[in-house]
Amino acid sequence: MSTQFYIYPIDSKPYGKSYSEWSIEWWQWLSSIPKNKNPAFDWSGEYVNVNQNDPSILFLCQTYEGVENTPIRRNKITKGRSIFMPIINWISIMGYDGNTDDELIEIARHKMDVIGPLEITINGETINKGLEKYRIYSSFFEINLPENNIFGILSGKKRCISDGYWIFLKPISKNISLHSFSSCSSGLTNIKVSYELATD
Repeated sequence: MSTQFYIYPIDSKPYGKSYSEWSIEWWQWLSSIPKNKNPAFDWSGEYVNVNQNDPSILFLCQTYEGVENTPIRRNKITKGRSIFMPIINWISIMGYDGNTDDELIEIARHKMDVIGPLEITINGETINKGLEKYRIYSSFFEINLPENNIFGILSGKKRCISDGYWIFLKPISKNISLHSFSSCSSGLTNIKVSYELATD
């Protein structure tokens, strides 16, 4: 199945914003949620809708490195809503991943340069070709971390940059089963997740 059937083109502006702009909003959303209720650490889907404030778009997320089993997250999605999520991504944070803009850029690019296979399965249709063109570099942006944040660092505002592979699904018209997988080129790190979303 072609990516064009399900996914907005990489050079398009879904809902008036580029993929890069959406990737920044996604990071600001995810990083603002404390770890104990963060969707990235959710196994069941209980926290899928935490801080989801846009009725047109649902942000979904992957898991963190080192998770051996695949989380299956179940929840609901409104018909006509789109999904934006990474297949695999990275964020470089000033003072933690580097001390200059150039260092942050280099680290983020290096992390994504060693990525191996990319694959998504949507309602049983597997897409494993053409996804490499969905790599997105962000501009620099700011996140505001809470206490007990997902990075385990001091709270407050941080300067960041992101690199990664993202998909923006066209509006959903029926129940959706979504699985994604990626790994580093050595195969030592695997990132995978499954979503089962029923339309309401």
